[in-house]
Amino acid sequence: MRRAVLAGVLSASTVTAAVLAPAHAGSAPARPASTTASAAVAQPGIYMVWDNGLDPASPWIRGGQIELEWKDVEPARGSYNWASLTSELAKWASLGKSATVQVNADPQPAWIWNYVADCGATARGRIPQYWDPVYLTMEQEMITSLKNYLATAPNTDRITLVRANPNAIGTEETQVPSGYRCKPTPGGHIVNVAWTKTVEDTFYQQIMGAWLNTLTPAFHVAVRAKMFMAKSPPPPMDWLTSGKAWLMATASDIDPNPSREKLDVLSTKYARSGQTVAYWEHQKADGIKKNLVSWNYWRLLLELQKGVSYPAVYGNVMRNALTDPEFRAAYDFTNKYAGYHASPLTTPGAWVALRQGTGAMAGNFGWFITQLNPDTTSTALDSNSGASMIGNPTQRYGRFARRIDGGTTKDTMAFQLDPIFRSGIATPTGKVDLRVTYLDKGLGQFRLAYGLGLSTVVTKTNSGNWQDAVVSVPGVAFAGGLLGGSDITLQALGTESTTFHMVKLTVRSR
Repeated sequence: MRRAVLAGVLSASTVTAAVLAPAHAGSAPARPASTTASAAVAQPGIYMVWDNGLDPASPWIRGGQIELEWKDVEPARGSYNWASLTSELAKWASLGKSATVQVNADPQPAWIWNYVADCGATARGRIPQYWDPVYLTMEQEMITSLKNYLATAPNTDRITLVRANPNAIGTEETQVPSGYRCKPTPGGHIVNVAWTKTVEDTFYQQIMGAWLNTLTPAFHVAVRAKMFMAKSPPPPMDWLTSGKAWLMATASDIDPNPSREKLDVLSTKYARSGQTVAYWEHQKADGIKKNLVSWNYWRLLLELQKGVSYPAVYGNVMRNALTDPEFRAAYDFTNKYAGYHASPLTTPGAWVALRQGTGAMAGNFGWFITQLNPDTTSTALDSNSGASMIGNPTQRYGRFARRIDGGTTKDTMAFQLDPIFRSGIATPTGKVDLRVTYLDKGLGQFRLAYGLGLSTVVTKTNSGNWQDAVVSVPGVAFAGGLLGGSDITLQALGTESTTFHMVKLTVRSR
């Protein structure tokens, strides 16, 4: 049965074999390096998508999006017009910024129905018999035309990456509903192959490989993370371990979202480790998510945790930074750290955002700082997806937190620095700023210890706001000599509780 199903499609191994490359050796660079022979590497940080009229010159925007439609660039088969790409690249070049490039199919060109069967429609658009080899050939022709255009086009150094879209049902979908029926083309063409999950996954691997194989090494190509969730045919994981393919996905979410967490784990394994580079968009959030300011901030912390160098934000969410400094602060924080996830010797700092959360990404988000025994030394707090914010709801921090309780066995939290990061700041002139973000609730005290014999006592004033306690510390002070081999401790004094969001070290010389 499987042989009959696959007879009408190209073998996945045909594409796979053409794009494999030997893996690199060595440690990850301070910023995403070119994983191909000639492609430029754009500055990591916040990218804008679906701009909603937002000025791309805004200083927190590192890059943007160039979105083209297949029907516009190829109005008739074999007839191409890339003029809009020329003008868009010129715009981003004039801003001194970079952009991603994508060719969408919302809807497909009208002429495709003369070449492939029509299999009905879903809410995402009409269904071509995309598993017909003719369909893959038509997409390959368009991708090849893009390659040929880019070979001589101006400002192509402004292309951060090209997004590999399946363009099967609309831009993103490939799932065909049960009970579908295909109608032959006017000329009677149709392939006698039933749609199955294996057929779908085979096509997905083929089309991702077509983008990748055609456009690299001249440009980075971001392959959709969904492809690596398939079981048959086995996904080519060496696309990621070799750095040949970059990784991307959409619909990221800090709130419980099991369907997206598998992709988060994939990014953590391959991008956070420095084996490849990742770009990620969030899901629709404006008017949907409770307490958008904290959702936006914690979602960006999630991207950093996953090793995403290019986190993208919708324009209708990003524009809040024009009037709300809490949004702007989230983007500035992300821009500072994006791309340093595998570089403890060059990162501008280290931090740990305190939480528990649920699912595959549960636990603190750590950037070269680890909390020791978090569940036995502190109590995790949760806002119920923003419904009951912790502390002042106008501040970005309180979607999650951790609390210590004076007079109990959970009165002290301890934090340990990554040993490589620690060695990098342990110089005679090295200075770091140690910052602890806490909820100023009550009038009690806590002690911040940060080296043998070094500590400070913080007295709360019951303002109800999140506040920072900041001390300057010589880098050599951190020697793992505190509780349990830790470098930093927070201890509740007396019987009062104190809630914390983050412990952060900023290296002054970076």
